[in-house]
Amino acid sequence: MIEETPGVSSDGIEPRAKGAAVRAADIKTWFVREILPLEAMLMRYLHKNWRNESDIEDLRQEVYAQVLREAKSAIPERAKAFLFAKARNVMIDRFRKENVIPIELGM
Repeated sequence: MIEETPGVSSDGIEPRAKGAAVRAADIKTWFVREILPLEAMLMRYLHKNWRNESDIEDLRQEVYAQVLREAKSAIPERAKAFLFAKARNVMIDRFRKENVIPIELGM
């Protein structure tokens, strides 16, 4: 039988008070356990949905950066759904930035 330490869940991540920041060690543990195993799936998703192959690794890094940034305030319960929502949003943001049509005032 596994004995739990009071105040610590079975995965070793301590619960936090509402509004309190998540510890860096807990974020790292969660990221390695929940997010990194999804990397191959994430890369297939990015390859399938982004036409410029040279951007794929940058997109992956931006997705990871956003995931880590948001995990500082709350570690998501559904890591896979969270990761792919972030990936979709990163691609949408990148697409919008790349497709801005400059307006030149040349009168």
